[in-house]
Amino acid sequence: MDKAHIALRLSQFYMFSELQPAQIEPLANGTRMIDAPRGGILFNRGDRAHGFYLLLEGQIKLGVISPQGDEKVIGLIQPGESFGEAVLFLERTFPIYAQATLDSKVLLITRDAIFDILDNDVTVVRRMLAGISARNRQLVNDIESISLQNSTQRLIGYLLQISADSPNPERVQLPANKLTIASMLNITPETLSRVMLRLQTAKLIEVNGKEIVITNVAGLRNFE
Repeated sequence: MDKAHIALRLSQFYMFSELQPAQIEPLANGTRMIDAPRGGILFNRGDRAHGFYLLLEGQIKLGVISPQGDEKVIGLIQPGESFGEAVLFLERTFPIYAQATLDSKVLLITRDAIFDILDNDVTVVRRMLAGISARNRQLVNDIESISLQNSTQRLIGYLLQISADSPNPERVQLPANKLTIASMLNITPETLSRVMLRLQTAKLIEVNGKEIVITNVAGLRNFE
């Protein structure tokens, strides 16, 4: 990908969308394209941040491995989303790993490029602070959801969320396998299967592999 295309993709990213072309140019010059094959690791827990990342194509899994060897999925990054900002600005090591679950294309906006423009342009500072604040609010909401809701409520909330983002709200594709989805929702795979079966029995959804057909949106939203 040439610098002009990189500059275009950066200008479309919400964090930089208010910047002028002259402000985007140094960012583009300090941005690298990374081709991450499925299963490829972008960074491991304990690595230093060399910048932050913007996903163009594919999917990235963020997770941790417990001392017992169990995986906990923190999130699934979709195209257009960024990750790694907080660690970069705190200048600490990553507390998680990032792994491509699909063949992916990622932009790495390098530490030097972003720090240079932050030092010289308050517009960028405001935009990035707004973006990080929004991400933090979402993380807090996710934590509250996991803490306060039971397994059925978590799955219903998740299905309604991806339905709202889908071009066809009644027919959605799970972005990962059920093991990963269960980890994200902080429930066991067995519990996830039981909840799905319960919702199918209630004729609220139909499950065809990774495809979920929501047959009764109102009933799903009000199910207890």
